[in-house]
Amino acid sequence: MSKLFRVFIVLIVVAIAAWGFSYTYIWYFKYPKKDRELTNLPASQLANLPEKERVKIKEMKKLRSRIINLGLDLQGGLYMVLQPDYEEMKKKLGKEPTQEDIKDAMRRVMEILRNRIDKFGVSEPSITTQGEDRIVIELPGSKDPDRAKKIVMGRGLLEFKLVDEDTTAKLRKDMFDENGNLIDKSIIPKGSELLYYWEKNKYDVLVRKRAIVVYKKTLLDGSYIKRAQVQTDQFGKPEVVFTLNSEGAKKFAEITGDNVGKMLAIILDGKILSMPVIRERISGGNVRITGNFTMKDAKDLALVLRAGAFPVPLEIAEERTVGPTLGEDSIKAGTKAAIIGSILVLGFMLLYYKLSGLIADFAVILNMFLLLGVLAWLNFTLTLSGIAGMILTVGMAVDANVIIFERIKEELRSGKTITASIQAGYDKAFRTILDANMTTLIATFVLSQFGSGPIKGFAVTLSIGIVINMFTSIFVTRLLYDIGIDLFKVKKLSI
Repeated sequence: MSKLFRVFIVLIVVAIAAWGFSYTYIWYFKYPKKDRELTNLPASQLANLPEKERVKIKEMKKLRSRIINLGLDLQGGLYMVLQPDYEEMKKKLGKEPTQEDIKDAMRRVMEILRNRIDKFGVSEPSITTQGEDRIVIELPGSKDPDRAKKIVMGRGLLEFKLVDEDTTAKLRKDMFDENGNLIDKSIIPKGSELLYYWEKNKYDVLVRKRAIVVYKKTLLDGSYIKRAQVQTDQFGKPEVVFTLNSEGAKKFAEITGDNVGKMLAIILDGKILSMPVIRERISGGNVRITGNFTMKDAKDLALVLRAGAFPVPLEIAEERTVGPTLGEDSIKAGTKAAIIGSILVLGFMLLYYKLSGLIADFAVILNMFLLLGVLAWLNFTLTLSGIAGMILTVGMAVDANVIIFERIKEELRSGKTITASIQAGYDKAFRTILDANMTTLIATFVLSQFGSGPIKGFAVTLSIGIVINMFTSIFVTRLLYDIGIDLFKVKKLSI
């Protein structure tokens, strides 16, 4: 293969990497953070922006799909591990859940979670399975973890039940403890249950917790909802309006027609949202929920209703919130470690192997640049473990060059010419480097397949780095040697 053709191959590879990494550079250095955050806005809010802003955000969203993203540990956010509540699942099924029951439930839960989180407005959320019955959720950059948790964990079970007004009227203050829990439970009839209605003031502060008795029978549930949206009433108060499908509209008309004058409790996940009095038969399938909630509450409620209800309740197996300040500290610490480590390694190669060390240093720097380019093309999410994989890649790249240089030195000591020594050094070192890199690749493949989270990020980064390392340490450095010897007519190799 001619030197000109090899130079052409290197230039093409560098150009492709530079093209890929250019999007990441533009994203983080051209657009300020406040502009980047606009890409997380839901479609309903984007529609209210000027045309120029919408076009800009559309371009930025397209750009974001081609960049290296920062993971949870680098920009803060919410990390949760969820699993099904087996006791509730058992009650619902009337038997012990089988593996097939769990798989079906998890499949539906994953779909609903993706619908909720995609509309919540978080950049690059991660929703993955862990084993057969666990779901790992990472929401990088989430500024309101409590709200995110509320949306993720809300079962989304909407029910319509009639209020047991006679029993509710019998409830007295002395029947409850200091926390508002009922002491005398014998007052609740067999076919009824006690729920609570949280009243808030205009500042979104809980002002009163009211106990309400409702009949257990569910007259209608959220499975009939076709769409849900937020709007304001004539007084500017937020409300959620949803439309039922044809079957749901028919049932709702029958329910309201048969119960005129009674109170209908609208319940979400065991909490009463509102208790309107049925004034007349309501047909058409349009239902309006008004209550003591803010615009943010109304939007979250509409989001949950649109996504649907979980087929099984979920419980939190693990939860971790990473603050943005800690994320920034992690970036600084990781960057500092990478820079110091790289300088030490590059400095050692230069001092020990002289001009040959300079060639190795160039190959290592090129290795890192190509790695960043590939990660950008893959739209990779970089974490601290990924940075660790990159640092290890530097060490392995240097290791390959050390093997080659030591082989060349052996050939020079045996009396061979510079060209013959370089040729023999690369030929003899190739097998050793290939074996070492292949065994590491096999290990990283296993880690990427069976590991999760940080382990997987480390394995993916390292495996890509190893492949690039083979290219730079064998192909590129050999090319630099050949070009240098031809241009400068080298009589003695600096190694």
